[in-house]
Amino acid sequence: MENLKLFTSYFAELNEKEFSDLEALFHPMNIKKMDHVLTEGTFVKDLYFFNKGTFRVYHLKEGEEFTTKFLFSPCIYAELFSIRKLTPTFFNIQALTDCDCYKANFREIEKLMETSQNISRLFLKLYEHIYIKGKKREFSFILDSQTKRYNNLIAENPQIIDQIPLQYIASCIGVKPETLSRIRKKSNEI
Repeated sequence: MENLKLFTSYFAELNEKEFSDLEALFHPMNIKKMDHVLTEGTFVKDLYFFNKGTFRVYHLKEGEEFTTKFLFSPCIYAELFSIRKLTPTFFNIQALTDCDCYKANFREIEKLMETSQNISRLFLKLYEHIYIKGKKREFSFILDSQTKRYNNLIAENPQIIDQIPLQYIASCIGVKPETLSRIRKKSNEI
């Protein structure tokens, strides 16, 4: 779990014991390409560490899938709304590539946070990071054109074109696949 150590170091420095205590809470999951890590309607009690792979988060409405984000490893994901409100999750998380996933019970993570100021700082900074990324996406849908949303997505994640089907990219930026084709054609002409 070297990637977990690398990932957590972006947010806080943990000593060996703190990292060892955190790492011990994570248990492997058997998830293959196109499998779901999480499905809407389930009650979430775990936090996920994606050690290897690419994932999409989406919602299904009236038979249509709406992709809200992509997750690139290494990263941690927590469905906080479901955990905190004790309600079923609204989202699905699907592996788009071969992956290596782990989960940890959220309450156990919280207990560890109570005993370690550094682990508490780690999750505070991580949640802050997630909040800022969410706000950035929200502002983009209000302020940016579809083309700018596409170009920003590609600039932030150049590997996306090779790893993610175009219909998911279209959904993520809020356009139909045919509109994405026109946007891509126009972007390639520049």
